[in-house]
Amino acid sequence: MTPETRRFLTKTYLAHLARSSKPIILGPYRSELGFEALYLIPFLRWFVKTYKIDPKRLHCVTRGGAAVLYGLPSVDLYRLRSVDTVRLENQYDWQGTKLQKQTAMTPWDRDVMREAAARLLGRGEKYHVLHPSWMYWALAPFWDEQRGMAYLASMTDYEPITGIPPLLQPLPAQYVAMKWYDRVTWPGQDPQVQQCMANLVSIVGASTKVVLLTSAPDCDDHVDILIKHPSVMTLPAVPPEQNLLQQIQVLSKASAFLGPYGGMAQLALRMGIPSASFYKAFGGTANAHLSLSLILSKRTKVPFLVGSIEDAQSWQRLVSVPVATPQLQSVSV
Repeated sequence: MTPETRRFLTKTYLAHLARSSKPIILGPYRSELGFEALYLIPFLRWFVKTYKIDPKRLHCVTRGGAAVLYGLPSVDLYRLRSVDTVRLENQYDWQGTKLQKQTAMTPWDRDVMREAAARLLGRGEKYHVLHPSWMYWALAPFWDEQRGMAYLASMTDYEPITGIPPLLQPLPAQYVAMKWYDRVTWPGQDPQVQQCMANLVSIVGASTKVVLLTSAPDCDDHVDILIKHPSVMTLPAVPPEQNLLQQIQVLSKASAFLGPYGGMAQLALRMGIPSASFYKAFGGTANAHLSLSLILSKRTKVPFLVGSIEDAQSWQRLVSVPVATPQLQSVSV
């Protein structure tokens, strides 16, 4: 099936939803934060604008309080299912496709949506489901590099994410948000990675406060790397349904973000927060996500710096080399 056929069938389904007056529930989303920020929310916003959907019809089911990114009535997935149950369902996806992507609506998803609808709308209310698999199916030709930005732009709207309510907990007047975690591109036990993190925290911490974004236990597929430093402030433990909400609220007020290249850096970009993110090796992630992030950075004028540890070391050597001031002399003709 060609990408254009995928797009046509997706638009046909969305037009069907638009013609109805029933509520539409997006979800349940239980996958990666980066895909939510870079693709799912822009896909939903494009749908609403293109088909002139009444916002009162919309609801969402996501996890960890991330519904704050949508600004929609919601029920949190972790209020319907335990964290362990959600992680297990994600593992079933992985076993079937070798991807942490919701490429099909599972019986588990259907059960969750029935319970969510009962809470959001009342039992017996008729509704439509806009499952994340539609986004994954429609936009896959972009990150598989079959099609470029024009294809992606035909089904997305990259209006910045704003309107995040402030965190009630006191925070420094000015701070840099950091999140360090172990992942394929950033192996936390690697001595070079550990030295890089220590250097960055020391350099930044010498001039400003640092707030470390940490996850609730077992709520993330990545293991947090905790760093102690006099300038570093950590977040208090919160229930799973507030895990991402607290991190998003802190990130929204930060002057900048530092961490591994990945979902939190991509979210910072979408929220208008300058960032610098790093990797040890780039394998295991798609080039299309980085290309899109760099394009959005140029369009929005939000700095989004990405590089390897070797890149950072090369820049350090380059800018630290003493250079003699050139002597300029005018030439008379």
